[in-house]
Amino acid sequence: MKIHVVTPYFETEESWLRQGHASVRGQTVAAHHIMVCDGSAPAQIEAFQGTHIILQRNYKDYGNTPRLIGCYSAIARDADAIAFLDGDNWFQPDHLENLERFARDNRLDACSSARTLHRPDGSYMTKCPTVNGRPYIDTSSLLVMKSAFHHLLAWVLLGQDQAAVMDQHVWTHMKNAGARLGFLDKATICYRTRHASHYRLIGETPPPGAIDRVDLHGEHYQ
Repeated sequence: MKIHVVTPYFETEESWLRQGHASVRGQTVAAHHIMVCDGSAPAQIEAFQGTHIILQRNYKDYGNTPRLIGCYSAIARDADAIAFLDGDNWFQPDHLENLERFARDNRLDACSSARTLHRPDGSYMTKCPTVNGRPYIDTSSLLVMKSAFHHLLAWVLLGQDQAAVMDQHVWTHMKNAGARLGFLDKATICYRTRHASHYRLIGETPPPGAIDRVDLHGEHYQ
């Protein structure tokens, strides 16, 4: 099984990108990491192993165009499955193995997993109660099998006003198209959060600069 992991990034802290890359390299199954620089200064990651695509402009769509470009690269490399990892997140070591087995055993076209919430310094907060596949998923929780690759164009089908929540539209698009989807309730995605609601959830005062939103999902690529 050739699994490729796509990470778009724009002005992301390099320590976070290094941690994410290390988590891909540290998976219990082999994976090829495709990093796509969305028009900022390219990250310098010592001993990087994978494909690093440098775009000459920022597409300003929360990484959706760079994700699709990464998907094209994975397909050209004859990938059997494509996973996604945002630049500020990281995988637990068995993340890809669990999802790949879950998809194979249940004959799924795509699947997603639960996530844990973390402070910007990486410290653990709690398991996220909202990302449960009904309907919310997280970009970094998604694994798409070859049978559903043709649905990946959905990353760029909607306008800028929907770009921040495109992962939900990709999931819904696949579901409406008849793809066989599944949710694995095992939290193997570590999500750095800036959302005030997540801090209130565990009884903490939100840090300065926290995003005050009504929902508990929300992407913060840019």
